[in-house]
Amino acid sequence: MVTPTGKNESVKSVLIFPDAGARLLNRQHRTPRWVYEQVETRNFGAVNALEILHSIKYYSERNENGFTPESYTSLIDEIKFYFPDLTNIVSDRTDTDISTLVYEEYGRRLDILYSGTGLKHFIDVLIKTTLSKANIVLLDEPEMGLHPDLQRQFIEYLVKLSKEKQIQFFISTHSPIFLNYSDDFSFYRITNRQGVRDVQTIPSDATHTLLSDFGIRPSDIFNQDMCLLVEGASEVVFFEHLIRTLYQSDFEKVGVGIIQYGGGAADGIISGDIDVSNITPTQKYTFWIRDRDEKPTSLPATEATKFKNALEKAGLTCHILGKREIEYYYPEIIHCKAQQGDSSKEGATKAILVGGQEIKYREAAKPAHICVPTGKYLRRLLNDYMTSKDQLDSEIRELIENTLIPWKKEILGET
Repeated sequence: MVTPTGKNESVKSVLIFPDAGARLLNRQHRTPRWVYEQVETRNFGAVNALEILHSIKYYSERNENGFTPESYTSLIDEIKFYFPDLTNIVSDRTDTDISTLVYEEYGRRLDILYSGTGLKHFIDVLIKTTLSKANIVLLDEPEMGLHPDLQRQFIEYLVKLSKEKQIQFFISTHSPIFLNYSDDFSFYRITNRQGVRDVQTIPSDATHTLLSDFGIRPSDIFNQDMCLLVEGASEVVFFEHLIRTLYQSDFEKVGVGIIQYGGGAADGIISGDIDVSNITPTQKYTFWIRDRDEKPTSLPATEATKFKNALEKAGLTCHILGKREIEYYYPEIIHCKAQQGDSSKEGATKAILVGGQEIKYREAAKPAHICVPTGKYLRRLLNDYMTSKDQLDSEIRELIENTLIPWKKEILGET
């Protein structure tokens, strides 16, 4: 259950069960007066949205019962806003004097009876909610028949209505889309155990825990149960070896994606050109890693800090490496084996590893023509010579064992 935060001291409530079209299939002749009486008594279960809309049109044209021409046109404008492909929308009567709604879509004149479930459902909730005159509106599964993007638009409409009209909504839902709006909603989990009901308040930073109530795992949303986002291709190879090989038994029951975001994406996140707010609380299990780009004894580079701040502002988890970059985390044996028996290069690469990390590893390697393994060669060296967790730097090991593995347990319900 979710509730927008609008409040009003004078309490008047209404319960709305959205109609995705069932009542429209059994349309009957209703007079504007009869429909108006049902609306006045908030008996929305007895009427459908088309009857209400035509009644509003009837009285708006006559400036009666508190309706003006704007009362009708504003509702039509709302429908047009959410369905921009529809034109010439008109509340009308059929040849059997039954309320309907006709519109043009791509040049064709259509009756709403033949439209998709989403349009009929949206109009039903839109009109009944707008006209309820209630301070508290209870909606039962309003997402029914609405595709995800239309759900988002509808939620934003409810938030807008809540703030402008001081309406508080109580919504019973099974849609994970609502979890994206933790700033606008308060969330509650209602359980029923052997006839005993319990209500729990869910903190805004823990709404991801509701996914299991919907029967959803994170992998159902973005194809992986958790995602590790890294800066470069070598990081992908390195962490794939760790997750798929060294920690294979720890992650065999969950999907872990290791994804490169690249420097261009990082710049966009820092500048705000890339909006990371769509990496939502439903995708809580995302862990970002950023190079330090400075020596360990110095503060992280300014851009690294800005990057981390931008992600954390969006509620995401980001770790700046303690060492300058990922190459400084490879075990010494990996760097040495990459030199293919050249002892002078082996000595030079060892010196870089124990040095102060004043510059990037690749730049330090250039004067001595040291091989810095990448791609398939790096993958092969890791498979051959990095075979134990004990070879891992303690920082990397802690990231996996203190963050990713606990996430795995949380996903599987082992905690």
